[in-house]
Amino acid sequence: MRLIIEARLVDGDSDTVEEGDGVLVVVERPDCSLAELGLTLAEGRSLLAKVQAELISKQVQWWLSGQTRCQKCGATLSHKDSRSTVLRTVYGKVTVKSPRLWSCACQETAQTPQRVVHPLSKALIRRVTPELEYIAMKFKAAERSVFGSKMIDSMERESVETEKSSTRNGWSGMARAARR
Repeated sequence: MRLIIEARLVDGDSDTVEEGDGVLVVVERPDCSLAELGLTLAEGRSLLAKVQAELISKQVQWWLSGQTRCQKCGATLSHKDSRSTVLRTVYGKVTVKSPRLWSCACQETAQTPQRVVHPLSKALIRRVTPELEYIAMKFKAAERSVFGSKMIDSMERESVETEKSSTRNGWSGMARAARR
Protein backbone atom coordinates (compact mmCIF):
# COMPACT_ATOMS: atom_id res chain seq x y z
CA MET A 1 0.00 0.00 0.00
CA ARG A 2 1.24 3.46 -0.83
CA LEU A 3 -0.17 6.74 0.56
CA ILE A 4 0.79 9.94 -1.25
CA ILE A 5 0.03 13.19 0.58
CA GLU A 6 0.00 16.30 -1.59
CA ALA A 7 -0.40 19.97 -0.77
CA ARG A 8 -2.40 22.40 -2.84
CA LEU A 9 -2.69 25.99 -1.73
CA VAL A 10 -5.67 27.87 -3.08
CA ASP A 11 -5.61 31.66 -3.12
CA GLY A 12 -8.97 33.38 -2.88
CA ASP A 13 -11.76 32.26 -5.21
CA SER A 14 -9.60 30.53 -7.81
CA ASP A 15 -8.96 26.81 -7.51
CA THR A 16 -5.72 26.82 -9.48
CA VAL A 17 -2.72 24.79 -8.42
CA GLU A 18 0.28 27.04 -7.91
CA GLU A 19 3.72 26.16 -9.19
CA GLY A 20 5.70 24.34 -6.51
CA ASP A 21 2.68 22.59 -5.01
CA GLY A 22 2.99 18.86 -4.90
CA VAL A 23 3.92 15.78 -2.98
CA LEU A 24 4.77 16.32 0.68
CA VAL A 25 5.32 12.74 1.74
CA VAL A 26 4.92 9.20 0.50
CA VAL A 27 4.15 6.53 3.11
CA GLU A 28 4.74 2.98 2.01
CA ARG A 29 3.46 -0.14 3.75
CA PRO A 30 4.45 -3.06 1.50
CA ASP A 31 2.97 -5.90 3.58
CA CYS A 32 -0.23 -4.14 4.83
CA SER A 33 0.13 -5.76 8.24
CA LEU A 34 -1.44 -4.36 11.39
CA ALA A 35 1.99 -4.26 13.03
CA GLU A 36 2.63 -0.96 11.25
CA LEU A 37 -0.77 0.61 11.81
CA GLY A 38 -1.00 4.31 11.02
CA LEU A 39 1.85 6.79 10.88
CA THR A 40 4.93 6.45 13.02
CA LEU A 41 5.85 9.39 15.22
CA ALA A 42 8.76 10.23 12.91
CA GLU A 43 6.50 10.15 9.83
CA GLY A 44 3.90 12.34 11.52
CA ARG A 45 6.46 14.90 12.67
CA SER A 46 8.08 14.96 9.24
CA LEU A 47 4.72 15.45 7.55
CA LEU A 48 3.70 18.28 9.87
CA ALA A 49 7.10 19.94 9.50
CA LYS A 50 6.73 19.90 5.70
CA VAL A 51 3.17 21.25 5.88
CA GLN A 52 4.33 23.99 8.26
CA ALA A 53 7.26 24.93 6.01
CA GLU A 54 5.06 25.06 2.91
CA LEU A 55 2.34 27.11 4.60
CA ILE A 56 4.76 29.58 6.18
CA SER A 57 6.66 30.14 2.94
CA LYS A 58 3.43 30.84 1.04
CA GLN A 59 2.09 33.12 3.78
CA VAL A 60 5.34 35.08 3.84
CA GLN A 61 5.34 35.41 0.02
CA TRP A 62 1.75 36.65 0.06
CA TRP A 63 2.43 39.13 2.88
CA LEU A 64 5.62 40.44 1.27
CA SER A 65 3.81 41.09 -2.01
CA GLY A 66 1.87 43.83 -0.21
CA GLN A 67 5.00 45.38 1.31
CA THR A 68 6.81 46.40 -1.89
CA ARG A 69 5.30 49.88 -2.09
CA CYS A 70 6.10 53.07 -0.19
CA GLN A 71 3.62 53.72 2.61
CA LYS A 72 3.65 57.48 1.98
CA CYS A 73 3.50 57.89 -1.80
CA GLY A 74 2.72 54.37 -3.07
CA ALA A 75 5.77 54.13 -5.35
CA THR A 76 7.30 50.70 -5.92
CA LEU A 77 10.41 50.12 -3.80
CA SER A 78 13.55 48.91 -5.56
CA HIS A 79 14.80 45.45 -4.67
CA LYS A 80 18.35 45.42 -3.28
CA ASP A 81 18.83 41.74 -2.46
CA SER A 82 17.39 38.87 -0.44
CA ARG A 83 18.61 37.17 2.67
CA SER A 84 17.44 34.07 4.47
CA THR A 85 15.55 34.38 7.73
CA VAL A 86 14.99 31.43 10.04
CA LEU A 87 11.64 31.15 11.82
CA ARG A 88 11.32 28.80 14.77
CA THR A 89 8.12 26.76 14.89
CA VAL A 90 6.76 23.91 16.99
CA TYR A 91 7.74 21.52 14.19
CA GLY A 92 11.26 22.84 13.66
CA LYS A 93 12.98 25.69 11.89
CA VAL A 94 11.72 27.10 8.60
CA THR A 95 13.95 29.19 6.35
CA VAL A 96 12.26 31.89 4.26
CA LYS A 97 13.59 34.48 1.85
CA SER A 98 13.56 38.00 3.26
CA PRO A 99 13.98 40.75 0.66
CA ARG A 100 15.87 43.92 1.39
CA LEU A 101 14.42 46.93 -0.37
CA TRP A 102 15.72 50.44 -0.97
CA SER A 103 13.69 53.13 0.79
CA CYS A 104 11.62 55.49 -1.32
CA ALA A 105 13.03 58.75 -2.70
CA CYS A 106 10.16 60.65 -1.01
CA GLN A 107 11.66 59.77 2.39
CA GLU A 108 15.19 60.78 1.42
CA THR A 109 16.53 64.08 2.78
CA ALA A 110 19.96 65.65 3.18
CA GLN A 111 20.18 64.29 6.75
CA THR A 112 18.79 60.83 5.93
CA PRO A 113 20.15 59.36 2.70
CA GLN A 114 18.54 56.39 1.00
CA ARG A 115 18.53 53.39 3.32
CA VAL A 116 17.68 49.70 3.23
CA VAL A 117 14.25 48.53 4.42
CA HIS A 118 13.68 45.03 5.87
CA PRO A 119 9.89 44.52 5.96
CA LEU A 120 9.95 40.90 7.19
CA SER A 121 12.53 41.58 9.91
CA LYS A 122 10.44 44.47 11.20
CA ALA A 123 7.27 42.37 11.28
CA LEU A 124 8.84 39.24 12.80
CA ILE A 125 11.07 40.67 15.49
CA ARG A 126 11.36 37.50 17.60
CA ARG A 127 11.14 35.10 14.61
CA VAL A 128 9.04 32.62 16.57
CA THR A 129 5.51 31.38 15.80
CA PRO A 130 2.82 32.11 18.41
CA GLU A 131 2.34 28.39 19.12
CA LEU A 132 6.00 27.93 20.00
CA GLU A 133 5.88 30.98 22.29
CA TYR A 134 2.77 29.56 23.98
CA ILE A 135 4.37 26.15 24.54
CA ALA A 136 7.58 27.76 25.79
CA MET A 137 5.60 29.81 28.31
CA LYS A 138 3.72 26.70 29.46
CA PHE A 139 6.99 24.83 29.99
CA LYS A 140 8.49 27.81 31.82
CA ALA A 141 5.46 28.00 34.13
CA ALA A 142 5.63 24.26 34.80
CA GLU A 143 9.37 24.51 35.43
CA ARG A 144 8.87 27.35 37.91
CA SER A 145 6.14 25.37 39.61
CA VAL A 146 8.36 22.31 39.94
CA PHE A 147 11.40 24.29 41.07
CA GLY A 148 9.19 26.34 43.36
CA SER A 149 7.91 23.20 45.06
CA LYS A 150 11.48 21.94 45.39
CA MET A 151 12.45 25.24 46.98
CA ILE A 152 9.58 24.97 49.45
CA ASP A 153 10.51 21.38 50.21
CA SER A 154 14.14 22.35 50.79
CA MET A 155 13.04 25.23 53.04
CA GLU A 156 10.78 22.89 54.96
CA ARG A 157 13.63 20.41 55.25
CA GLU A 158 15.88 23.12 56.65
CA SER A 159 13.27 24.17 59.21
CA VAL A 160 12.68 20.55 60.22
CA GLU A 161 16.44 19.99 60.56
CA THR A 162 16.69 23.16 62.68
CA GLU A 163 13.82 21.98 64.88
CA LYS A 164 15.36 18.55 65.24
CA SER A 165 18.77 19.91 66.19
CA SER A 166 17.33 22.42 68.67
CA THR A 167 15.12 19.72 70.15
CA ARG A 168 18.06 17.36 70.55
CA ASN A 169 20.06 20.04 72.26
CA GLY A 170 17.14 20.92 74.47
CA TRP A 171 16.33 17.32 75.41
CA SER A 172 19.99 16.54 75.97
CA GLY A 173 20.30 19.48 78.32
CA MET A 174 17.16 18.46 80.20
CA ALA A 175 18.37 14.91 80.44
CA ARG A 176 21.70 16.08 81.94
CA ALA A 177 19.90 18.34 84.38
CA ALA A 178 17.63 15.51 85.44
CA ARG A 179 20.60 13.21 86.05
CA ARG A 180 22.25 15.66 88.45
